[in-house]
Amino acid sequence: MAELLFITPEEMTYSTILSGNIDVDKYRYVVLNTQVTTIEPLLGSELYDKIIADLEGDTLTGLYLTLYNDYIKPITKFESVAQFIEVASYLVDNGGIFKQTPEGKEVVTKDEVQYLSQKYKSLSQMYVTRFNKWICNNTLTEYKTYQDEVNAIKDISLLTGWKL
Repeated sequence: MAELLFITPEEMTYSTILSGNIDVDKYRYVVLNTQVTTIEPLLGSELYDKIIADLEGDTLTGLYLTLYNDYIKPITKFESVAQFIEVASYLVDNGGIFKQTPEGKEVVTKDEVQYLSQKYKSLSQMYVTRFNKWICNNTLTEYKTYQDEVNAIKDISLLTGWKL
């Protein structure tokens, strides 16, 4: 069984810089990583698992549906794009690690790639900030700030710098 992605390929390419002709397998792992490294710590394990179960059972409603549509999906999308931008030109193959350079195109510098990635991280962080305000005003019994393995980090920062 394939792992559940919070964002569809169409949603990834419709409102981001990603081209619609990118093979989903090129960025699927980034979306899955974002879900585990960003979304699960933000929600905590119990709420994260409930969202997944309800999505799989097609029973996501009420505040959970609002949370999913208004916060989880945008954070997943923008953070995934930010991460993908940084590694998109690299390919690991049986022969080693390669940097792809398409013909007739100019390869951007590392600084330009980081600048572009930072733009999408900023969008993701904006939704994290909005989520933090929203969760303070909406009670979800599965949301706890500390759980077995994952902490719901109230002030998660996706940008480099100080975390307060």
